[in-house]
Amino acid sequence: MKRLTHELANSPFLFHWLRKLPEANYRATKSRLAALRDRLAPERVLDLGCGTGEFAGLFDARGYLGIDVHPGYVRFAARARPSHRFVCADALTWSGDGEPFDLVLTNGVLHHHDEATARQLLLAGLRHVRSGGWLTVIEDAHLAGRRGAALIHALDEGDFVRTPEAWRNLVGACVPLEHEETYVSGICPYHLMLARKP
Repeated sequence: MKRLTHELANSPFLFHWLRKLPEANYRATKSRLAALRDRLAPERVLDLGCGTGEFAGLFDARGYLGIDVHPGYVRFAARARPSHRFVCADALTWSGDGEPFDLVLTNGVLHHHDEATARQLLLAGLRHVRSGGWLTVIEDAHLAGRRGAALIHALDEGDFVRTPEAWRNLVGACVPLEHEETYVSGICPYHLMLARKP
């Protein structure tokens, strides 16, 4: 089973389409991101750990950049959204593209990492946010009674899914949170956190 889930996670095509099913096409996440986009009006957006580029279409292609460490996911994203820009890079060592961003989004990345690495990724993301700009973190969350979600987390190879309180403590230790909420997308619970860089 573990080998099968690993192969699934490493196939951009299968991961992209099969993950949409339990997520109800990410409708709940997309509506929240669209509302944030409309309220914050970011001109430059960094999608840190963009995966297959599922959320790129929510942002103006002229100011969007998605980076991901997985070359197959980046190729998939670039084919699916040719007007958007994608780069294969490790967020921990990527030096940026010369200008800070108004909004850095990390969605579904940190639950793959232990506490120390997740904190390093958050700080790496914050380095690319301009002063007064925004960091948005959306992560899979453990909620009591959500057994179907646990299976999805296992298939996603997310070994560090945390409770909303644990996410609040982890992200809040790096930057003060201005807003947070827990919601369900399809059968999957998430915790969204929004922070403004001083």
